[in-house]
Amino acid sequence: MLNRPETVGIQSIVVVDARNQPDWAFPLHSHEDEVEFSLVQAGGGTFYCEGRSYAMHPGDVIIKNAGIIHAEQTSRDQPIRQICISFSGIQELPGLPNHLLPAYGSPVLPCGEDFEILNALFSYLAAHGREEGQETTVRHLMLAALEIIIRRIDQRKKTAKENIRDSKTMQTVTNVMEWINQHYQQKITLNALSERFFISSYYLDKKFKACTGYSINQYVIDRRMGEAQRMLIFEQTSIKEIALAVGYDNLQYFYATFKKYTGKSPAVFREEFRQGNAAVSSV
Repeated sequence: MLNRPETVGIQSIVVVDARNQPDWAFPLHSHEDEVEFSLVQAGGGTFYCEGRSYAMHPGDVIIKNAGIIHAEQTSRDQPIRQICISFSGIQELPGLPNHLLPAYGSPVLPCGEDFEILNALFSYLAAHGREEGQETTVRHLMLAALEIIIRRIDQRKKTAKENIRDSKTMQTVTNVMEWINQHYQQKITLNALSERFFISSYYLDKKFKACTGYSINQYVIDRRMGEAQRMLIFEQTSIKEIALAVGYDNLQYFYATFKKYTGKSPAVFREEFRQGNAAVSSV
């Protein structure tokens, strides 16, 4: 049962359709004050979260707790179609607003026989979530979708045991990741991290890559690019201000890095999104 449903509200609705963009990906980013649910309608891809990678399949709900760094990429052979809805005001875990999963719980939740109803609910919310006169209907359907997801989570807690990696190694990598997530705007080097966490640079580089699939440098850049894309899509901030916010005081270098990662300049990326020509559209 959803705690305090009166506080819950929809913050954003994004539809992703990669059928015409087989290289679609969204680099590392987070939603600081929201929990996001992505319902995979068709196709699939890879979801990265907290040092682990997960396959996404039709009928899965991907749960992204507030503040959790994540990234995702479509499968080229089976381009993903998904509806992503962000909520605020969820109070299910004590002291952790907008969290539904415990630490290191799998973010991929197969919805089985509930897929048909969830697909109908998410599709309606995507089509009518911002329409005037639909507020009461949207709220009822929103709460119904959340209740189904929470019931599925509770069922899994009772029956499943998470396969957690070596706790000491994961804690080391997690500590480094958390520090990078808080300081990615700064200049970060492998040697500086090695000194800060009292770990040899060779060991840190090896373990970080083994646990996350990223080198330290790749993780920093992907974190910056993810935040840049999020700001270009959801905020009206100027490109220069975005570059500074994610750690680039050289605007030309920011443009070059962004284009290398997305294939587009920041201005084109933002404009295509606004015109609805990109694989992602906002409601």
